[in-house]
Order: sequence, then C-alpha cells, then structure tokens
Amino acid sequence: MTVLLFGLILAVLVVLGIVLGLPRRLPFGAPPIHLSDLWSWRGTVGRRTYFFVGVIGFAIKHNIDRIVAARIFGRPFTIFNYWIPPVDVIRPQSLSSTDTRFLVTLLAIALPFVWVGIVLTVRRLRSARLPLWLVFLFFLPVLNLGFFALLSIIPPRDRVTSLHTSRSAFASLIPREPLGSAAVPFCMGLSSVLVYGYHHPRNLSSCLFVSFLSVALAAVALLAFAVEGLICIAMAVPIATPLALFGGVVGFLAQRQGSISTEAPSMMLVLVIVPMSLMGFERISPLEAPRFSVSTSIRIEAPARRVWNNLVSFPDLEQADEMLFRLGVSHPIRADIDGDGVGAVRRCLFTTGTFIENVNVWEEGKRLGFSIVSGPEAMREFSPYAIHPRHLSGYFIPESAQFQLVPNPDGSTGLQGTSWYRNSMWPSPYWRIWSDMIIHQVHRSVFEHIRTLSEQRDDR
Repeated sequence: MTVLLFGLILAVLVVLGIVLGLPRRLPFGAPPIHLSDLWSWRGTVGRRTYFFVGVIGFAIKHNIDRIVAARIFGRPFTIFNYWIPPVDVIRPQSLSSTDTRFLVTLLAIALPFVWVGIVLTVRRLRSARLPLWLVFLFFLPVLNLGFFALLSIIPPRDRVTSLHTSRSAFASLIPREPLGSAAVPFCMGLSSVLVYGYHHPRNLSSCLFVSFLSVALAAVALLAFAVEGLICIAMAVPIATPLALFGGVVGFLAQRQGSISTEAPSMMLVLVIVPMSLMGFERISPLEAPRFSVSTSIRIEAPARRVWNNLVSFPDLEQADEMLFRLGVSHPIRADIDGDGVGAVRRCLFTTGTFIENVNVWEEGKRLGFSIVSGPEAMREFSPYAIHPRHLSGYFIPESAQFQLVPNPDGSTGLQGTSWYRNSMWPSPYWRIWSDMIIHQVHRSVFEHIRTLSEQRDDR
C-alpha cells in the first residue's frame, strides 16, 4: 500500500509539473496551452498541440516508470516494455506479491497520463471530424504509434478547403520545412527528401541536409528516451549517415522528375508498408552470428616462466588512459585463478563486472587457454540514464581465448594472445572494426601490464 500511495502521489505531482511547466506557447506555432485544455472534454485541439503534449508527456512518464522500476523494484525497464503484451495479468493468481505491487504501481502512475491522452485524442478526433469511437486505438500496442502519428499530421477539417481530389488532401499533410520533413517518424533519408520535395523541387544540398537531419533527430530521440547511449550512437552514425545521404540523393533525383506530387500518396504508402512488413522477418530463420578472432603479440624482456606466472593471474592494472575506456568501454582490472591445470577457474575482473573462465588448455610455461562461461556487459553507456541496451550483452558474445609463450634465444619471450567472439550486429564487417579495435586495446593493456610486472625484477 505504501508503494501504491507513493506511485499515486508521484504521478499527480508530475502531471501538475507538466502542466505548470509548459510554456504559454508551444514551438512551431502551436497555440497556447492551459490547464483546462488537458482535462476538459469540450472543444477541439490542434495537431501541433496534440503532438507536443503527447511527446512531452510520454517522455516524462517513461522516465518516471523507469526510475520507479529500477530504484524501488530493482527491475530493468525500457521503452519497449510498453509494447510487450502483459500475458501474466490474464492469470493474476500466478503473480507474486512483488509482481502485483509493481503492476499496480505502474497502473496508478499511468492513470493521469491515460486520462489526458484520452481527452486530447477525443478532441483531436473531433477537430479532424473523425468518428470518436476511434479513440479505442489509443489502447492498442504498436497500432497506437501509427494512430498518434496520423492524428499529429491530419489538419482540422474546417481548414481543408479542397477535399474533392486525393492530391489536394494529401498535400495539406506534407510539411514544407526541413525539420518537419526529417521528423516524420517512419522516414529516413529517401522518404524525408520525398516529403521535402513534394511542394516544389529542392536543390541537392538541401536534400542532403534533410537526409542528415533525419539521422540527427533519430539519434537525439534514442538518447532522450533512454534507448541508447551516446557512445553507441556515435559508433552507429558513420554507417547510418552515408545510407541516409544515399537515400537523399535518390530522393533528389526522383523529385527532379516532377512526379512526386502526383504519385506521393502511393509512394509514401509503399515506404510505410514495406519496412513494417519486413519487421521481425529475420526471426523466421535466424542465422548464427559469425565468429571472429583477434590476435595481439608483444615482446617481453623476461624468461617465459616469469611471464607465465604473471599471465595466469595479475594484480590491479593502472588506470586506463585510452579514450574509449575512459568513456565507458569495459576494460580489465585484475585476474586471479582457483586451482592449477585443466579445470581451474580463472576470474578476470573488468570495470563492468567479472568474466568467469574455465581453463581447458594448460601447458605450464607455454600455453594457456580457456572458455568464457559468463561475462558482464561490453560497456557502461555514456548516458544521463542508467540504461542497459540488449546489444551490450546479447549481440557481442566473447567465447574463448588462448595465450602462447615463445622463448627467444636472447632470453626474452614472445607473448601472443588470441580471443574468439561472436557479433550478431548488422552489418558485421562494420561492427567488427569497432570490436576488433576494442579487443586489441584490451589485449594491449593486459600485455603491457604483464611486461611491466615481468621486467621489473633484476634476478632473471
């Protein structure tokens, strides 16, 4: 009951904060918003006000849910939880007391937001002169996203003066400014330029700018809604931007033909339906993630026996200076081992957690190999939120490693290490550049530490 009351009070305070904190006039020419506009069923509401109140309200509610889930109930909560069907609710008798309190708390927090959402949706339907019973789409997962987008672009019916042709009706939905064209939710690159060039042909530089802007807006949204962190977004930009720019070039060439305005409705329908129809297609026949290897070598001015002792286990490394490690990429701290020979368990502590390694190759003074039983996330996301994207632990999977010592005639030792891993992120050749570089850095940090430990003694 205490948690329930806390959720109710928090929700009410946040909603009041939204209302009192809203500017008198919203961006992009939206009319003023008042307290009564969020609660009254009477009248209508414009598409700009509907869009901005919806986005701001969802952003605040999501962060409340995420904080309550993590801080009070110790559960991960992402934006995708809203579209996971609550199957367990159908069998409430199977819920534990903790699950029940969690669901009831989220429901209590959601009530004020649901009320505001229904009120504004009804008034937006009335403004567009659409049947009010369509408000039930507000409650349907996934479909409610398209429903919200549709209501955010359909103009008020009394402002549409020419509905006798499909072209004039569609034209009133198309934005004229670069930001509006790039912000269409289902458009990136090509489709953004097609929207931008609908009213009249645009030059190449402005088309490329709109394409890039669509990527930038998507990146900002991913960061703002706690879906991704800054580092992963920065890694994705180099591949996302050229693809969007290529789409922008194709869109530029298409709009020069002068057929966009007449074919835009059918063209945009294809752009929406095709990506949606392909969603989840890869799950029909999932492919095994490719296996890669990374090798690093170093020369150590010390005998193999001494290097071996420092390889099997080693004390804390100095603080990492590499920029990637300082920004959150996981790096090693120390290693220890339980037992000797095959079957020993080695534990390597990283900044994000501990790798548990089962030794399966033990040739003392020559070769050490192990398989990785479990490990932590690949990095701590650089984000204002405590987020744990799936790709940090589910897409990059380290499998095994092997280290070999090669004595040299002058008494030095060559140390070569190879790590094997799988990476299911597409396109794998691009993401392999990043993963190989990071693993090389990890190898190099450990090897330099082992070299320092092995060479600091005088009695060789």
